[in-house]
Amino acid sequence: MVRILICVLLAVFGLAATAQEPSPDTASPPETIGDALDDAGNFARELIPISDVPGELTLWSMIENGGVILWIIIALSGVTLMLALYLLATVSLRREVPTRLADQAAEALSQGNVGRVYKLCEGHDSLLASVLRAGVKMAGRDRFIVQEAMESEGERGAAALWQRILYLSNIGQIAPLLGLLGTVWGMIQAFGSIYLDDAQVRGLRMAEAVAQAMITTAAGLALAIPAMLVYFLLRGRVIKIVAAVESQAAEFVDLFDESNR
Repeated sequence: MVRILICVLLAVFGLAATAQEPSPDTASPPETIGDALDDAGNFARELIPISDVPGELTLWSMIENGGVILWIIIALSGVTLMLALYLLATVSLRREVPTRLADQAAEALSQGNVGRVYKLCEGHDSLLASVLRAGVKMAGRDRFIVQEAMESEGERGAAALWQRILYLSNIGQIAPLLGLLGTVWGMIQAFGSIYLDDAQVRGLRMAEAVAQAMITTAAGLALAIPAMLVYFLLRGRVIKIVAAVESQAAEFVDLFDESNR
C-alpha cells in the first residue's frame, strides 16, 4: 500500500513539473519594454510586406510618396525652366536697345532723312524700334506731340516687358501654396490613420503621411526659390531697359525737332 502511494505522488509531481515547462510552440512573454517593442515591430512587418517598406530614402522613393500634388509641382518645374531660359535669352538690354539701330537712326535724323529711320525700325521688334516708329509717325508736328507719342509707346512696351517676367513671380507665389496644400493633405491622412487604422500599423501609416506632407513642402520651396531669383534678375534688366529707352527717346525727340526746322 505504501509503495502504491509513493508511485502516485511521484506521478503527480512529474505532471506538475511538465506543465510548468514552456512549450516550444508557445512564445514566452516579454521581460522588458524593449522586447515588447521588438515583438510589436515584428508583428507589423508580418502585416506589411517587406517589399512595400523602402530600405533607404532615395529620390525616387520620395517622389513616389509625394502623391499627385508632387507630380503637379514637378510638371510646373519643367514649365518654369523653359520659361526662365526663354526670358533670360530674350529680355536683355542688347536686344531691346540695340546700339547699332540707335546710331544709324541718329545719323539719319541728323541728315533729315526721316523715311530711312522708319525703314531701319521695320526690321527690328525691339522696344527702341517701337518707340522710334511712334516718333516717325508724328514727325513734322509739334515737339510735344512727338514726345507724347514716343512716351506712350514706351509705356506700352515697358508694360509688356513687365507682364512677360511677371509669370515667374506668379509661379514663385503659387509653388509654396501647392506645397502647403500637400502638407495639409498629408496631415489629414496622418490624423485619419490614428482614427481608422489598426494599432499595429498606425505608426507606419502616420509616418508615411507625414513624409508625404514634408516632401511636398520641400518641393514647393525648391521651385519657388529659383523662380523668384530669376524674376529678381529679370526685374533688374527691365529697369535698365526702361531707363535706357527713356534716355534714348529724349535724345531722339531733340533730333526730330531739329529735323523739322
